[in-house]
Amino acid sequence: MPRQIEKGELALYKYNKVRYSFVELDAGEQQVLSSDPWSFLSSHLQVRLNNTRGNNKTKIERAIYYSGLAEDFYRAAEVSPLPAKGALLYYGMLDLVKCYLSLNDVPLETTHEHHGLVLPIGKEQTVEVKTKMKDAVNIFYEFTRLLGKPITAGHEIRFEQAISHVPEVHSIYTSLGHLPKRKLLPIDIEFQVNHARDKLFTEVIYQKEQEAKVEVAKFLKGERKKYFKEGFPRDNKTVYRATRRKSYTQDNIHRIYKNILSEYRKLDIIPILTKQGYRYYADLRPGDLPQLSYSLLAMFYLGSAARYRPLEVKSLLEGELRPLVSEFVSLSPRQFLYQMVSLTTNKECVIPFAAI
Repeated sequence: MPRQIEKGELALYKYNKVRYSFVELDAGEQQVLSSDPWSFLSSHLQVRLNNTRGNNKTKIERAIYYSGLAEDFYRAAEVSPLPAKGALLYYGMLDLVKCYLSLNDVPLETTHEHHGLVLPIGKEQTVEVKTKMKDAVNIFYEFTRLLGKPITAGHEIRFEQAISHVPEVHSIYTSLGHLPKRKLLPIDIEFQVNHARDKLFTEVIYQKEQEAKVEVAKFLKGERKKYFKEGFPRDNKTVYRATRRKSYTQDNIHRIYKNILSEYRKLDIIPILTKQGYRYYADLRPGDLPQLSYSLLAMFYLGSAARYRPLEVKSLLEGELRPLVSEFVSLSPRQFLYQMVSLTTNKECVIPFAAI
């Protein structure tokens, strides 16, 4: 007779719900509401600078410089049309990345630096991705490494393919017929405890109606197949529970919680910022790069093509991909900004409802 599944209870820490986050928070830590993420980032870095000495102070000073430069590029892009807008946004996004890299001990300013991305000669709407370099810091490589999917070999990717992995434009990408079915499965992730409240585990839940919209059979593939088993049943929903439950106490819950967040980084769970906070999706056909890396790569293409491939970018902006380019340029920079501010500060920074 199969073992009965124990119903879990929502995990709480000091009366606050323990939530899933793509950011390494403490258990029960709340979101930061900010309609001006630039000011929040600047203030956070300044506080860190005031409490730091020596080499750490230098890397924070560098991060402050890059964050200010990124803001300037973003502001300039707001009043610029395509194709110039793409170049300005790329440099704004690049400097947000360099701010993040500096705080994570990537040795900037000490040797040659390379974007890690190149427009190959003779190939249209294509970006070449470089692997780790011996004589230069590869910015794109270091970024993907820190996000948990390091580049293992150089390769080429077309702009349209990169856009297919940018979650905030996935809906229009599918609606325009570039994919037969959506690959992003909307899910809820719950942290739960057992009745004795000494085991912490997660359940992933999605509506059964999604079976007609996405290829849900792909959910239990790869790392997810090893990580999950059948969860406690719910009406009109499919539920998967983490195979392993983690013993915890009030003294070590933060460490156990962060360990679980770290495990989820291998499960291709991606965020999209909405007016209700972050919504999470299981990517059923993930790419080789993290989703933020695809956004940076796609903007690199638009910015570089604007400067070096005038006829190519003209063709792009007059062709069938124009709606995707417009949607991408409209939505992705803000998503990228809020997610990078969250990762850089280790605080989940979201848009206040009143600012939508």
